[in-house]
Amino acid sequence: MATQTQPASKTLRVNDLALHYLEWGDAAAPPIVCVHGYTGSADAFNALARRLQDRFHILAPDVRGHGESAWSPAGAYRYEDQASDLAEFARQLGLNKFVLIGTSMGGIIAMTYAAEHAERLSGLVINDIGPDAEAGTQRITQMVGSRPDEFATLEEAMAYRRAMSPILAARSAKDQHELALGMLSRRQDGKWGWKMDPAYIRQRVEHGPPRRPPLWPVLQAVPCPTLVVWGSDSDVLSEAQARRMVDVLPRGELVRVPGIGHAPTLVEPVVLAALDRLLGGLSAQH
Repeated sequence: MATQTQPASKTLRVNDLALHYLEWGDAAAPPIVCVHGYTGSADAFNALARRLQDRFHILAPDVRGHGESAWSPAGAYRYEDQASDLAEFARQLGLNKFVLIGTSMGGIIAMTYAAEHAERLSGLVINDIGPDAEAGTQRITQMVGSRPDEFATLEEAMAYRRAMSPILAARSAKDQHELALGMLSRRQDGKWGWKMDPAYIRQRVEHGPPRRPPLWPVLQAVPCPTLVVWGSDSDVLSEAQARRMVDVLPRGELVRVPGIGHAPTLVEPVVLAALDRLLGGLSAQH
């Protein structure tokens, strides 16, 4: 199959909201659904999707309030709302069994989804987040709350993003540009602004991140193979919590990404090797 360098961009009506998603690979291949973090968009998984698209069907939604997806008129941004979107998204697309990958906030959404739909998961990847909030969560809330609302040019916005994230700064210029376009759009006045519901940001700054549902019992009951990806320099997931997650999970594996903070990009060699182990059995079964 010829490798596509760009995904198909699609929209689905989910829980009365237009949910945008990116689609890679052959629809007949085993499906993987990827859910991004609070400061990300569906494009966060492009680099990973390019590596997997020859073997898998990859679907990456923009979570409500982010990217090209609709904003909730009611300000409904709890993890349960987002997990409900994920459940409806999977149902409408006929995904009876799939691998679920969640980065940061997406990991909480993934665990919340697994509370009711664990039997639908053929594999789970939780990237640098746990059931319990740690110090980095508040850092991210403050960072998003205090960032400039607009930039004169896309280059200015990209420079700001590099300054805020060493992990982003280490990525190729092409990657940085693509990721920026997932997060920012040019307005009618020519300036660039964030593709994120301001009410969502305000809600989190004023009241703190949404309350996480009880997720330790969820992990105990997840039957599929699960990778816990942990950046060794992360302030969002500590080593102690990462190890406890793996102990609690029936089929958990810890993937330590050395020298990386929050959150790993999932294309680090150690993560790709772990994903190959997890996914290897699935393409054979399909």
